[in-house]
Amino acid sequence: MKKKFLWLVIIFILIAVFLISIYYLNFSKNKNISENQEQNEKEFLDFFSEKKKLPIKKEEVSLIAVGDISYSRGVERIVKKQNDINYPFLKIGDYLKNADLVFGNLETPITEGREINDFEMIFRSNPLTEKALKLNNFSILSLANNHTPNFGEKGLKDTFFYLEKEGIKYVGAGENEKTAYQPVYIEKKGIKFAFLAYNDFDVVPLSYKATENYAGTAFMETEKMIEAVKKAKQKSDFVIVSMHSGNEYVNKPNSSQVNFAHSAIDAGADLVIGHHPHVVQILEKHKDKYIFYSLGNFIFDQQASETRKGLMIKVYFTKDEITKISLLPIIMKNLAQPEIADINEAKKILQRLNFPTSKQNIYFKNNDTFEKDERAVIYVNTLQKQSNIFKKEKRDLNNNLFFETYELKNGKLTIEENKKNIWESPDNWWIDDFNFNDSNNDGIVDINLSLWKPGNFGKSKPFWVEENDMSIKNHFFILDLIGNSIKEVWGSSNLSNPNCEFKFADIDNDKENELIVVEGDYLEEKCNGNFVAVWKWNGWGFSNEWRSEKGNFSNLEIEKINNKNYILVDTY
Repeated sequence: MKKKFLWLVIIFILIAVFLISIYYLNFSKNKNISENQEQNEKEFLDFFSEKKKLPIKKEEVSLIAVGDISYSRGVERIVKKQNDINYPFLKIGDYLKNADLVFGNLETPITEGREINDFEMIFRSNPLTEKALKLNNFSILSLANNHTPNFGEKGLKDTFFYLEKEGIKYVGAGENEKTAYQPVYIEKKGIKFAFLAYNDFDVVPLSYKATENYAGTAFMETEKMIEAVKKAKQKSDFVIVSMHSGNEYVNKPNSSQVNFAHSAIDAGADLVIGHHPHVVQILEKHKDKYIFYSLGNFIFDQQASETRKGLMIKVYFTKDEITKISLLPIIMKNLAQPEIADINEAKKILQRLNFPTSKQNIYFKNNDTFEKDERAVIYVNTLQKQSNIFKKEKRDLNNNLFFETYELKNGKLTIEENKKNIWESPDNWWIDDFNFNDSNNDGIVDINLSLWKPGNFGKSKPFWVEENDMSIKNHFFILDLIGNSIKEVWGSSNLSNPNCEFKFADIDNDKENELIVVEGDYLEEKCNGNFVAVWKWNGWGFSNEWRSEKGNFSNLEIEKINNKNYILVDTY
């Protein structure tokens, strides 16, 4: 009996020891988990705090400006021969659609009439010209020149009618003096622009001037211009002045151009763009503002070597400054069809500016290999390498005829429909950016996220991984909106290199999107761009297709030119 009792005591003690051991093991494990969780939460809060300190990314608007445009004489005949009103734009139209605004000098009235012969100095373009301009993204045109009034008041009023019908604004001409001289305002993404345009006394007859009761153009009267610029500056963020002035076929501006342009800048204009010489003239910086004295021809039938060359500029604006100006030389071929100039011609055109420039890197796929090119650019202000993105967009991804609102603020994405919250990102995510694209090429527009979060795989941890890396790393996620629910289509594990920026585009023309990223380094305090990389969807994830040489890259941009996508990045 005593023996049996002794065994019972021993068994009881062993069970007690076992239970106590289990308790302490679990306690210790839970304590460690709790401590790890607290540590992870603290790390994320610190990370979150540092992200919030980043400067807010400023909304940006781009403006492309081109030179003289005429659909008269030889241009009219080749358009008729090709039976295509869009023929002059076939090689360059894609590029114009890369900008928020497009501006040029329309040097011809749009009105019915007889055919204009070669070498005549009176121009006329057929109706439908305005449709080609609209198709190629023109927002506003200067009519202050020596040819738009060639068919008198009727020709001008017809031009106003056709442009207005297509929703294209015009400046520098009007039904009377008041409308001809007044600024034209355009607002994009909360940034307000004022345009003014003027015609030089030296290049037109006095009858081309608008009067109280007669349609015409605004003349280069300096005092009037100064007053208009000052008033426009009070109502806008940027004032852009166009002048039609200068000696034809001469590289340097004359005193009339210089004095007028300087007066415009002194009065508060932010940019001066010139036309009329039919060749590219010098670029000048006056009081930290830029004067392009002449952009040369854009679409014209002049066939002399220098008159076939021109310059397009792409100006980038934020709410309070011009950040950079991209310079793209062009050459007209096939009589009146501008296209990007080759490297040798581009150098010659840029030399005419007589102005120092920097370089943007351009990458593109040519057959099976990626190639590199460069573009001249003027960096007006210091480039912002990393920022905190505030973003708000509307989409109807679930096709229910109601737009959802997608708002990214301080790293949190919120989706609402009819003022009802559909989804918001978890508290332990920081989302750098999002965009809408068919990223996995299944025909559905996805919500693509570049985000930071602790932990590697979660429940989907592969068997060959012993434990999750709980540090905060960058991930790429694809979400779909199905009905009123968000479905996670795909999510990466910790990326080996964080994505500083990302976009989607069909780089190899296979009709499928590739993921283009600027990659950073976890060892660096901020996500500075070290590489440009292209990733291709392979059915279950993204695989790397190409990576650039190491450098310092920012401001990832995709431009389409002549039906081909190009990757642009600023270098610093």
